[in-house]
Amino acid sequence: MDLRATLLFTALLTIFSHAQKLPLAADTLTWKEHKWIITNGAMAGLAKGKSTNVFVDQSGYLHLKITKDGGAFTAAELFSQDNLGFGTYQWQMEGPIDKMDPATVLGLFLYGPANGIGEDGHNELDIEFSKWGSSLCAGHCNADFTLYPAPGPTRLGSTENDFHINLHGHNLLTARLLWTSSLVTATVMSGLQPLGKTKHVLHTWNFAPRDYLARIPQEPVPVGVNLWCFKKMPGIEQEVILRDFQFVPANETSER
Repeated sequence: MDLRATLLFTALLTIFSHAQKLPLAADTLTWKEHKWIITNGAMAGLAKGKSTNVFVDQSGYLHLKITKDGGAFTAAELFSQDNLGFGTYQWQMEGPIDKMDPATVLGLFLYGPANGIGEDGHNELDIEFSKWGSSLCAGHCNADFTLYPAPGPTRLGSTENDFHINLHGHNLLTARLLWTSSLVTATVMSGLQPLGKTKHVLHTWNFAPRDYLARIPQEPVPVGVNLWCFKKMPGIEQEVILRDFQFVPANETSER
């Protein structure tokens, strides 16, 4: 081997050896004008996330699945790469969300720790659909709004509002979250409701504490969506379809 070939071979070998040490690129997708990072491995609950359980179809709908792979269940989770702040968040979805397996949780949420903004138990606003294994509310709820406080010197707990919905087999649902510095309003409506209109309300909740700077997160955070398994594996595979996600920043919301 001549000197030129030897140098080329050595360079290629060096590049290859360094490439072997680099972490694998995260699974990502672009949906509704945001780039999303898909969890592949440990996530909320017992089942690990699997990237193939998250995909966008030809209609532009986002699918989240819990599937059984070789005897083991895997789940679905993704987070926006960007941090979003005060404003209105809305998800339109399809599926028997009121009648999911008791161990299944569908989460639509804002979660700072995903991007290192506060620790777990802070900077989180949740809209969740689950019976929580029928253990947390004696089987009387299948949905909740939960808010975790801003980081601070005093350890504050979460604030939660549990409720029950019935879609009567129509399987179309709209969830909306208004987040401001001093107020959070969460609303669930049957059907596919456009932004700016509130009708067919199944449940709504206003949270406006006096100590809002401590009780309500104040920093922009990523958006998360997950379909996961609480405390035990479900009995069946499941799927939820998100038809749409919209975010309108606070200054634009106030102009509507």
